[in-house]
Amino acid sequence: MSSGAARPAAPRLSQDTLSTDDLLANGQGVARDGGLVVFVTGALPGERVRVAVDAMRPTYASAHAVEILEPSPDRVSSVCPVFPECGGCQTLHLRYAAQLQWKRRLVVDALDRIGKLPDARVEDTVASPLIEETRYRNKVSLVGHVDRTRAQIGFYAARSHRLVPIARCPVLLPVLDGAVRALHAMIRKSPTLLKDVRHVVMRTGMTGETLVIALSTRTQQPDLAASVRLFTESIPGLTGLVASWDPRNENAILGRRTATLWGSPDTAERVGGATFRFGVASFFQINTPILECIAERLTERLRGAHRIVDLYCGVGTFAVLAGLQGIAVTGVESRAAAVDEAASNAARNGVTSAAFERATVLEAVTGERGKTLLRGAAAVILDPPRRGCEAETLAALGENGVARVLYLSCNPATLARDARHLVDCGYALRRVEPFDMFPFTGHVEVLAEFGR
Repeated sequence: MSSGAARPAAPRLSQDTLSTDDLLANGQGVARDGGLVVFVTGALPGERVRVAVDAMRPTYASAHAVEILEPSPDRVSSVCPVFPECGGCQTLHLRYAAQLQWKRRLVVDALDRIGKLPDARVEDTVASPLIEETRYRNKVSLVGHVDRTRAQIGFYAARSHRLVPIARCPVLLPVLDGAVRALHAMIRKSPTLLKDVRHVVMRTGMTGETLVIALSTRTQQPDLAASVRLFTESIPGLTGLVASWDPRNENAILGRRTATLWGSPDTAERVGGATFRFGVASFFQINTPILECIAERLTERLRGAHRIVDLYCGVGTFAVLAGLQGIAVTGVESRAAAVDEAASNAARNGVTSAAFERATVLEAVTGERGKTLLRGAAAVILDPPRRGCEAETLAALGENGVARVLYLSCNPATLARDARHLVDCGYALRRVEPFDMFPFTGHVEVLAEFGR
């Protein structure tokens, strides 16, 4: 039954041409129409654009640019035929030097707005070395789709599950891009090749020694073994083919179970003079040259330390590099396979001063176990997932007298939140350095140093 009260009129734009003055991490420009904020896909800061509205809300609107009336001096032509439709990159149309400045502003803004740390010392963003001006990624996760007449590989469009087909990708390392092109040619000739395959994950390293492909399905597919010969004959440099199934949930890319169909399932990489090997499901940074820059900073700041703790240690990258300096290291990681890989990587590089234990970080640093682990440690490395750290973990560092915390984050928002916790626990934020781990996207890696 109607109350009889008139509904307030939906907000409308007063004009279809707007000026943008900011850029969100998702790549949308920010404009204002009176008191209404308008997020404009395809617009850069400093541009005047003609827009078409996609959605109206009480306090904001979403729109897309249909014409760039006054382009930014930082606008460049995209080298990708499916940008911006593909959701993989957000800023292929923005001059690279401007991307670096923008990412520093994202970090400054997060520390100020979320962490209430307006005076944080944030250095210039460290640029990524790029091959052919755009290539850096050592890993790609493709979506597979097969219907009655054809097969496709590609990425989901931004904020959707609509597949954008691709035949190549300009941000992949050359060997990976070659593998994508070869797979595209394979499925054009044999559309049923990817029948039941949800995702195709490819990994390589800067060394070019290995190229591993994982085919991810919901349930085990014994028929995949029949495709091994086609893969080995069609994809140059292939060193391993893996089947993956039983995903944890609908959004999971790889499954909880794997089997090697051919070759070796491991990817090899070199960082800081050390050699690492890891499985297709293990976490390893997707930009090896920037990882080397970060590792160099960490080892510089740890020089002279006698014992450190590496929390969320993954396959042992930083622990091994610290061990090569003669530092005693305890690494903590919750994933059993990664713990085994970390121990193997330490042995592979002749490191005898590193030990690794399987536990959640919260289990490892709290209670009596935490006192044993943390007391007397010269420093702690934190490299958490995007969600950041639990408040109890950060409190335990202060309670147990850890003198220095080196926090590596892929999410400025959770870093800012956690920085506030650490400051409240008696730490000072000494230094913040952004690294462009993910060029042409709104993501940025940040190394923050805290001292008591």
